[in-house]
Amino acid sequence: MTTFKEFQAHWTPTINQYLEEKLSQEVEDETFRQIMLYSVVAGGKRLRPLLFLATASVAGMEIGENELKIACGIELIHTYSLIHDDLPAMDNDDYRRGRLTSHKKWGEAEAILAGDALLPLGIQWIAQGSQDWRLVEIITKAVGPNGMVGGQYLDIDSTNNDAVAQNEALIDKMEWLKTGCLIEASVKMATVHANMSQESSEKLVDFARAFGRAFQIYDDLIDIIESSQEAGKATHKDQEVGKNNTLTVLGIDKSRQELQGLIDKAKADLAAVNGEVLLGILDLYKKVL
Repeated sequence: MTTFKEFQAHWTPTINQYLEEKLSQEVEDETFRQIMLYSVVAGGKRLRPLLFLATASVAGMEIGENELKIACGIELIHTYSLIHDDLPAMDNDDYRRGRLTSHKKWGEAEAILAGDALLPLGIQWIAQGSQDWRLVEIITKAVGPNGMVGGQYLDIDSTNNDAVAQNEALIDKMEWLKTGCLIEASVKMATVHANMSQESSEKLVDFARAFGRAFQIYDDLIDIIESSQEAGKATHKDQEVGKNNTLTVLGIDKSRQELQGLIDKAKADLAAVNGEVLLGILDLYKKVL
């Protein structure tokens, strides 16, 4: 049985190569192509395309050109969201993954347009790789007004909003939409693409929901842990700008408890479908527990 670490080591270089080569082939303007590539090849865990491919492998599907194209389409959409999230009107970040964000490197208008181009191109790749309208419907719902973009709106609306500060249900909804929806969609699309049974599909989607909800909690916890190690104090950047999230509402200890409960739920869901290859992805959370 292949472990997730082995699966990741095998497929991450292939994903990276496909993204760079395919994007270089399809974007005609040389300068605009470089602007788009700048963020796409900046690194990252490639978590969402790996989730799609690993779920397909759990279903016994052989991974080929079409599966790789769908997976990389998901990554283009994720990269679009990061470019826009970093903009001055959003999180106003100067650096991502150790280098200048797109708008700091190329300009704000250029970054906006790069994100605008990556979103439909990602959807195009998904449609071309599957030729199944259900995958397009899943991904567009996941990133639309009732998904990721809706979550980003709630994030902005809740910033410096005292009425939201202790509203755990609203924070939970905001973080799920902002982060969890795309993770869930990555797994759900694989179950549809592989024509999995309803029972197995439901268990894998349940795993994705638990994993996806846990990811934002982990992301905030790792930020505060790393910042405390570097600066000698537990300060989270969201606290500094008045943002509200699970961490600011529950605190570190209760957030860890929430995270552990979600991990346990995800493990139980995988056990029901012999999803051992996906188990290793949960090791990501060991850093904060």
